[in-house]
Amino acid sequence: MDRHDDTLREALRNHRAENGFPPDGGVGETWAPVRVGPIPICIPNVAARRRAIPFHDLNHLLTGYGHDDVGEAEIGAFELGSGCKGFVAAWILNWAALLLGVGRAPARVFAAFVRGRHTTNLYATDLDTVLDVPVVLVRSSLGLDVEYRGRLRDLALFSAAVGLAPLVGAIPGIVALLTSPFWLARGAQRVHRAV
Repeated sequence: MDRHDDTLREALRNHRAENGFPPDGGVGETWAPVRVGPIPICIPNVAARRRAIPFHDLNHLLTGYGHDDVGEAEIGAFELGSGCKGFVAAWILNWAALLLGVGRAPARVFAAFVRGRHTTNLYATDLDTVLDVPVVLVRSSLGLDVEYRGRLRDLALFSAAVGLAPLVGAIPGIVALLTSPFWLARGAQRVHRAV
């Protein structure tokens, strides 16, 4: 848990350590192990994904969404609602993440989407300008310290996002299947976080 006066840099370091992630968030890894429920699969850790990792990790930290299936669906919905700018990998992986939790906790995932629609995230930010700013100030500047109520337009957009999720979310699954001989041979799917 971050202290009140922690900077984003300090809080991110603590967040990664507490959640069993490597200090770089996995940027240096060849394969990105992910769990689809109890099933571990891997996708190639391509440059587009590596570019998005610091932003995604910081958005997790700032919003407080967890790393279980529902938490990943929440951060996915939040980032879809607030927009992933030019981060194509983030768009695709967030759509895939919706599938992890929308069936189990639809109200929570919808609330995260609404929060994203009415706030912003760090994808359009130069991280060097905010890493040494206290977490509380960054949360406030993004509008994350306010609660938002969903409107009919939010529900319509969320329904469209959920409707597209199986189609867009299939992309990482297809990539994992096509590359499975490589990551299975290397045992990459056996990488576990120390949580």
